[in-house]
Amino acid sequence: MLAEPRPIHIKKPRSKVLVNSPAKAVMPKGSMRYARMNSLTGRLLVLLVILSAIPVASNRPAWWLLAAFLVALGALGYLLRAQYLMGARRRLQVTQMRGFILLALVVPFYAVLQALPLAVFLPAGLTNLPAIVPAELWPSSISVAPDASLLGAIRAMGFILFLILVFEIGTQPGRSRGLLMLLMLGILLHAVFGIVAVRVLDDFALWGTKEAYRGVLTGTFVNRNSIATFLGFGLVLALALTLERGHRASLAEKDRGHATLLTPQRLEIMALWAAILVLALAILLTESRMGAFATAVGGFVTFLVLRIRFGTSPIRIITEAAIVLVVAGVVLLSSAGSGVTERALFTVLQTADRMAIYDVALRMIAERPLTGFGYDTFPAAFQLYRDEGLVTHLYFDMAHNTYLTLWAEQGLLVGSVPVLLSLWAVVLIINRLRKGEGDPAVLGGALGVICVAAVHSLADFSLEIPANVYCFVLVVGLAIAPPRNVLPETPQSNKASDTDK
Repeated sequence: MLAEPRPIHIKKPRSKVLVNSPAKAVMPKGSMRYARMNSLTGRLLVLLVILSAIPVASNRPAWWLLAAFLVALGALGYLLRAQYLMGARRRLQVTQMRGFILLALVVPFYAVLQALPLAVFLPAGLTNLPAIVPAELWPSSISVAPDASLLGAIRAMGFILFLILVFEIGTQPGRSRGLLMLLMLGILLHAVFGIVAVRVLDDFALWGTKEAYRGVLTGTFVNRNSIATFLGFGLVLALALTLERGHRASLAEKDRGHATLLTPQRLEIMALWAAILVLALAILLTESRMGAFATAVGGFVTFLVLRIRFGTSPIRIITEAAIVLVVAGVVLLSSAGSGVTERALFTVLQTADRMAIYDVALRMIAERPLTGFGYDTFPAAFQLYRDEGLVTHLYFDMAHNTYLTLWAEQGLLVGSVPVLLSLWAVVLIINRLRKGEGDPAVLGGALGVICVAAVHSLADFSLEIPANVYCFVLVVGLAIAPPRNVLPETPQSNKASDTDK
């Protein structure tokens, strides 16, 4: 009897699921690695900002040169790694911001030109110096201190490379919001250290005995106004994150029809309000009048923008603002605001020296309105123009107004470039808020940070401190970072397009 033949089973090939298939999205290995690289790079950028504030806010050539070197090294490593992972399938995000970067590059490029021996080729009226300087001692360059201008150009290039890296990693709103949370927590640690140092450790200073601002919070900075700006950035970010989480909590479904108070989300909101109070207390302990005022302006702008963005009624906005102001005024001013209040009362009496400095700076700008005296040379040029009786008990080498400093150093045209870049960023952020693009906390926080910087720069030099500039660039860069830019998949390639999470 013949055996019955066994049935032949044909093994069907498994169908491959494409990346764009609705059944299942598979992220290419290269894209996954790219996303991890962006996340790691973002954390390293935040770490650089926090650490740059430790050694006297990096306001010494050795420290900001080190920071610029690390940023350049990181940019090179990022570029090589990006090329290895995705190659031509992923364009660099900065290609979408060419105009912005090119305008920023005008500052270091002109600083180098100012340092070159080109003064002999210019009309004498563009390189004027006061009569106290003999003609034979006039420098051959536009800059009165060409070496300082070259070093300043290096620092500016460090800021621009840092911004380019921020553009590259700022493609995901969720990632940007997480990075701002880490940044805010880092600034909060600086605030806690400053409070402990001044109130518990007998005015302890990390870098030696304090020679100025005794009994005033300076933290790891030297100047109280500079750290007030840094802390103000942190407070505005904390407020933006708090409002965003509060809005999400209000939209959450109720548990069995009842609102639950102690949910993880609401506990996080309470912790953020506590962070705001700590940062506000630290700012008041700096006794910086303009720091407190600029932070209040930036915080109000962030609050107003986000409440409007979330569709809050005008009456509720006014009520909430009034409640916050009353609570903050009673709690903070009664506990630590006496120093700021006393200094504010004598503001008019203490502005004589500041007005005299502004007068000298304006005369300097009028002397060289187009060429300036050289990037990073205001201290040297100021000594040539200051009056003998300007200051009798203090030494000034800063304009205490960043706008005047920019115009005195690089002229009215090039000196206005940082201002134009800030205004450009404001327009981009407002357009994204209007269109509902991006993360509201990132956008609202960035607008507040710009306001803090713009207002405080009217009366101080906080935005001339490298640690503050890196913090400013990180926040604003994340807000205006372009959307993901990938090349369309070609028919010859079966490789999936980049998905950067």
